[in-house]
Amino acid sequence: MRGLVLAALIAGLLMATSPAWAHAPIMGIGGVFGGVLHALLIPEHGMSLVALGVFLGRQQSATRRWEVMTFAVALTCGLVLIALVGEAAFAADCLLAATAVLGLLIATNWTPPLLGWLLAAVIGLALALDSPPEVGSTEEAVRMLIGSGLGAAIALALLAESAVWFRGTGPLIATRVLGSWITAIAILVLSLRIATRWATG
Repeated sequence: MRGLVLAALIAGLLMATSPAWAHAPIMGIGGVFGGVLHALLIPEHGMSLVALGVFLGRQQSATRRWEVMTFAVALTCGLVLIALVGEAAFAADCLLAATAVLGLLIATNWTPPLLGWLLAAVIGLALALDSPPEVGSTEEAVRMLIGSGLGAAIALALLAESAVWFRGTGPLIATRVLGSWITAIAILVLSLRIATRWATG
């Protein structure tokens, strides 16, 4: 009897659940502001912005600002592309791989400017291509894409400028630990995505 009651309870709970949308607007918040929150609250996106911001914070001022501009240009191109063709299949995988590389560079305290340009472009493009809003109207989708672009670009600029303050010996150790955590998390999530894809065909 207990088993039957438990089975009925579990079935009732499962039927009461609602679908989970990876890129849906936050409940009750749409438009530009919803897009801004979307860019900041998706875990992979937030982690990639933190990793890139910390990496760019180790660069010289002029180089850092040009690399932020590179990110913004790549992000804009990606958002225009996604508005025209839709989500790219492996954008999240590219984003996680680039984030893992950034974390490794932060952990080793090696921040070559040339890699900064390349990774800023890759992360900007991949982040945009992994941001298709699941909304009903084209106008709402465009507003959310604009918000996603603004949110990601402003967040990266603030993170990169803030990370400049962590150049001392103590903060350097903390950022290297953060870099190793970012690498480990990105590799684990990427491995899980690949394993799930293989398992489900």
